[in-house]
Amino acid sequence: MNVAKLVSVGEKAHYPFKSYPTVQCKTLLFPGCAFPSQFPRTMDALAGICRSAGIGIAYDCCGNPLEGFGEQQSAERVIRNLNGRFAKLGVKRLVLVCPNCLAYFEGKIDCQLASIYEIFEELGVSCKGSFGQGKLFIPCPDMKSRTLEGRIRACADLSAVETMKGVACCGLRPDIASRGPDYVRKLTTRIIDAAGEKRVYTYCASCLGQFSRFGCTNCSHAVSVMLGIDEQPDSSRAFLNRAKRKFDRNTNPLGSPVA
Repeated sequence: MNVAKLVSVGEKAHYPFKSYPTVQCKTLLFPGCAFPSQFPRTMDALAGICRSAGIGIAYDCCGNPLEGFGEQQSAERVIRNLNGRFAKLGVKRLVLVCPNCLAYFEGKIDCQLASIYEIFEELGVSCKGSFGQGKLFIPCPDMKSRTLEGRIRACADLSAVETMKGVACCGLRPDIASRGPDYVRKLTTRIIDAAGEKRVYTYCASCLGQFSRFGCTNCSHAVSVMLGIDEQPDSSRAFLNRAKRKFDRNTNPLGSPVA
């Protein structure tokens, strides 16, 4: 079995670091597993904003890699379990940070889906940081529609940020990862090289973790910038960061719930 598949399937099939609210939540933030892994400080700040607005937090994995690696039965089981959990919590709207989760859940999850950038608009969360000179990498799920790119540009001033062209996947998509480390390295380094000396911005934590592992030390997540948090991907401690969320009890909503 391909090593990438072995590692991914082993964790995602029965994600061990789940943590859910203990009270009913009409709106629930689902940050996925990569974002809390790579950006723990930003995750804490985001959780605080959402909880204060009456939004609960659920730490879990969407199961997307399982389907990508051909583990269809496991992927379907994960979706059934997620739908069951959301139903018990009374969730009507699920808020996604990860573009992969958002695209994967379409047509599979039995509640309304929204991106975190839509919630920022609803809550009047203004951009606290500054997007300086840089290149914006578009993650695979958004490459065709560019819907999330449009939402981010509507929320913040990205006039100094040029959208990257002539690059493809970061190398983590299962069908790409299955082709071996040499092919993955080629795709990842092409993106890093395309940025040159400029900062790489994107809105996929998995991509940013990959850039970091390949030596890119000048990259940022859009949510970190928007919340005014200077945080680089914490790729060396990603496993520990997501494992800690299992013991995170700050998942219940606090304020008046959003619609």
